[in-house]
Amino acid sequence: MIPILLLLAIGGLMQAARTFTATGGTSATELAFGFLLLTAFFMARLASRVGLPKLTGYLLAGVIGGPFVLELVTREMTGSLKIVNGVATCILGLTAGAELNLTRVRPVMRTLRWIIVIGVLGGIGVLAATLYLMRPMLPMFDALRSTESIAVCVVFAVALTPQSPAVVMALLSETRADGPLSQIMLASVVIADLVVVLCYAIAAAVAGGILGGGVDAQELVTSVSWELFGSMAVGVAAGMLIGQFVRSVPRGATMFALLICVIVAQIGSRIHLDPLIVTLAAGIWLENFSRADASALLEGFESAQLPVFLVWFALSGTQLDLAQLWAGIIPVLILAAARAGWFAIGTQLACRWTHAPPAVTRHSWIGLVPQAGLSLALYVTIQNNFPSFGAAASVMILSLLGVNVLVFPVLLRSALIRSGEAGKKQAADFAAHGATQG
Repeated sequence: MIPILLLLAIGGLMQAARTFTATGGTSATELAFGFLLLTAFFMARLASRVGLPKLTGYLLAGVIGGPFVLELVTREMTGSLKIVNGVATCILGLTAGAELNLTRVRPVMRTLRWIIVIGVLGGIGVLAATLYLMRPMLPMFDALRSTESIAVCVVFAVALTPQSPAVVMALLSETRADGPLSQIMLASVVIADLVVVLCYAIAAAVAGGILGGGVDAQELVTSVSWELFGSMAVGVAAGMLIGQFVRSVPRGATMFALLICVIVAQIGSRIHLDPLIVTLAAGIWLENFSRADASALLEGFESAQLPVFLVWFALSGTQLDLAQLWAGIIPVLILAAARAGWFAIGTQLACRWTHAPPAVTRHSWIGLVPQAGLSLALYVTIQNNFPSFGAAASVMILSLLGVNVLVFPVLLRSALIRSGEAGKKQAADFAAHGATQG
């Protein structure tokens, strides 16, 4: 009861404060950050009390307080918090990369490879076929010939495929899960997102040629190659730099790593590097190739993780337009069922083919379903690359993301608990820290 009263009080104070604060500027940014931080924290406590993941509470705080429901946080305010999104993405990438121990993943590498081939690449084919059959329901296909429709379906399917290392990391942290299932879930979503980036470059280049030069194929391939491989190279360099600092000045290592995250978040996108890939590569280097103690560095992130990630997931919630989702609910649900259904079938086929452990076979597909960061990036990219159908496609992408990010974290948390891996991780984490207070 107390969290509900506090949420109502915070909402009232936010409404009152907005009458004295301009929607732009530093004061509005600070107001939005503080509001999302508090509401996400208390919504997470409510979610935890009814058996839901704290992540669901973070997202609902953004949905309800965002520009499409109560409008306590406006679009201008969410735009001014881009730096929070960027830094949080970098902390997430560094943490996820440092959690990915290649020695522990090696025994299930064959399973992982077939999950990507059958589950992820096969999923693109299933989604493309589903979209082609759904053409009468989608006005964007009305003026297109069959060949053009196929090209659009493939691009659209790739844009609907991405996974979410953010959601998987949040749930692994909240449940303190560790083991084969946790490792293969994290590895699969990281690798799958890299594969989707490459697939989008190829599909967009081909579709641009079929649709009449809508995309410069050479420029797109060059751009994506730089974004992917350049980001990896810069990430390795950043990992080497952080590793050297950790070994030389251990007490200041956390602040130095945070500084690197801020620099990558601010500068990376301006030189067309992907901050998530940069920091993933840095984390993987630290954990697997550096002589520095990555675990000691990550423990120092605990104090920074809680506020930044609360706001990051709440900001993701502000992007979800429930009215827009409801307007296209039938095609969205069809696509959601096709996507999740194939991930379940394809992943289980891959696991049975490679004789994976029973828990991995039963549950690993759930980690592939939630969406977040890369889906939001492709939401913008497809609009820029394909003005003729990009706007309609982006609405579907965001609506599908809304369904998957609100529903499947609950199933993912349940799977981690039922697998017996929950609570196996020794180090405390930001979500676990919040759980002790909830």
